Amino acid sequence: MSELLYYESPYETSFTATVTAVEPQKKGWAVQLNRTLFYPEGGGQPSDIGWIDNISVIRVEKRDGEVWHYLEQKPEHSEVRGLIKWSHRFDYMQQHTGQHILSGVMYRRFGYNTVAIHQGEDFTTIEIDIEEISKEDIEEIEAAAMDLIDRNLPMRTRWVKDSDLEEYDLRRQPKVSGDIRLVQLGTYDAVACGGIHTATTGEVKLLKHISTEKIRGRVRLYWKIGERAMLDYDYKNQTVLTLVDWFSAQPRELLPRVEASLQELNEQRKRANALESRVARLTAQQLLREARGESQVITAEFENEGKEFLKKLVQELPADLPWAACVINHQDEGFQWLVAVSEQLEFDFNSRKKELLALIDGKGGGRPPVWQGVGSCKEGIPELFERFTAQWR
Repeated sequence: MSELLYYESPYETSFTATVTAVEPQKKGWAVQLNRTLFYPEGGGQPSDIGWIDNISVIRVEKRDGEVWHYLEQKPEHSEVRGLIKWSHRFDYMQQHTGQHILSGVMYRRFGYNTVAIHQGEDFTTIEIDIEEISKEDIEEIEAAAMDLIDRNLPMRTRWVKDSDLEEYDLRRQPKVSGDIRLVQLGTYDAVACGGIHTATTGEVKLLKHISTEKIRGRVRLYWKIGERAMLDYDYKNQTVLTLVDWFSAQPRELLPRVEASLQELNEQRKRANALESRVARLTAQQLLREARGESQVITAEFENEGKEFLKKLVQELPADLPWAACVINHQDEGFQWLVAVSEQLEFDFNSRKKELLALIDGKGGGRPPVWQGVGSCKEGIPELFERFTAQWR
C-alpha cells in the first residue's frame, strides 16, 4: 500500500515517489504511487489537487484501500515529483478543523449530534439532529467556538485499537473497527476522523454563521470558516462602506435610511403604476376613436413604455365592442409585440403565427384572446400591420 505522507506531514507540499500502477480512463489516467502527499476525498473533505511532474492532478480517491491520482496525461517517467496546491489544501484544513470545533461545541454544550457535513467551495454546512434552533443558541455556539479558536488549542491525532476506545470521551462512536485514527481538540473533544486538520485551533482564525435551513426534519447550519470568513468580512465591510457613501450615513444609520428609501420607492412605484394605467386608458380610448373599419382594427407603435404597458392598453379596450389590436413597444434592444382581439371576433393566431412572426423575427405566443412576445426586425413592422389589418377587411 502507498505510504500516506499527508498524515505524517500535512504541512509539506512537495514529495518524490515511484509510479506503481497506471490505468487509462475515459479522460486522462489514474496513477498509483508508492508514497503520496495527496489527500484522497473522504469524510466530507474534498481531495487535494496539484501536479505530478507538471501534469494537473484533477482529483484523488481511495479505491480498494489504494490511493489513485487522476491526471490529465500519463507521466513519462517512473520516478515523479508531486506538488500540492497549498491554498486549496490549507483552505480545507481550516474547514475541517472549524467543523470539528463547531460540532464539538454543539455536542458538548447542547447535546446536538452532527449527522451530516459538507465542505463546499463557498461554505461548510453542518446538519444536526434537531428540528429547530434559536438565534440565541447559534450565537452561543459561535461565541464558544471562537473562544476555542482564541485559546489556540492543539489538534492532536493518534492511532488506537477499537478495544482501547473506552479510554476516550468520544463525541460519537467510530464507523470503522481495527486501527482507528482519533482527532483530539485539546481535552475538549475527541472523535474518529480520517481527515487532515490544522495543527492548532488558532490557525482557523475566524468562523461565522451565515444562514440556517430546515431539511428532512433537521437543521442545517451554513458557516464561513477560516480565510473564507476573512474574505467574507472584507466583502461585507466594503459593501457597508459603499452604502455609507451612497446614503451619506454612518453604518448604524444605514438600516433606517435604507428602509425609508425602500418605502419611498414603493410609493413612487405605486404612483407610476397608477399613472401608467391612466395613460393606457386614455391611449386606448384615442386609438379606438382612430380605429379603421367596422371591426375597429388598431395598430400602433410606442417608445420605451413599461413592460406591462401593452397588456394594460388592451385591457382598457371595451368588452362590449368588436376590436382587434396589433401593437408594438420599442425598447433599447428589440421590441415587444402584442396581438389581441375582442370576444366578438374570431382569430386563429396559431395558424398565422409562423407567417406573422417571420416578418419581425419574433418569438412568443399565448392563448385567446391575447398573444405576445418579442421581436428584433423593425423593418418588418409595417408589413405585419398590413397583413394583420387585411384579416378584417
